[in-house]
Amino acid sequence: MLIAITGQIRNGIGAAAQTLSHQLPYIVNEFPEVAACRCGSINLKLEVPLMVLIPDHRTKPIAWLPGNPKTEVFDFVRIELEAPCDAPAVPAWLYIPHRSPHRRELRVHEVITRQLNLAGVKLCRIKINRPTFQLSLPQFPLVIVV
Repeated sequence: MLIAITGQIRNGIGAAAQTLSHQLPYIVNEFPEVAACRCGSINLKLEVPLMVLIPDHRTKPIAWLPGNPKTEVFDFVRIELEAPCDAPAVPAWLYIPHRSPHRRELRVHEVITRQLNLAGVKLCRIKINRPTFQLSLPQFPLVIVV
């Protein structure tokens, strides 16, 4: 079942570029398919809220920050990304750090992929090809990835 969701690119604070440079070497040991991703994420505000119940991969707890024993778990969902909408889709992943403040907002998701030229791109589309269902509640529509 394929679902497509449009999202608006939002400027982030630039933290993912720095944190992913520390995190990716640990993540790639368990989940090598993200090895070619650039150290940085694309922040998307989706047109509908999206909740991931079962990711394609969940890491073990990783102590990724040098000198800090705190650990973090990361979830990944395989997607395709059109940037801009209707451009040829490229492989990408929803990147879901468990300690990220983005987890509180179901419409905001981070995407990682290879280096892309996003100059002037405002809207993207993600495509998820796995079981999902939609709650069509008037006050709170929601897509759930299972």
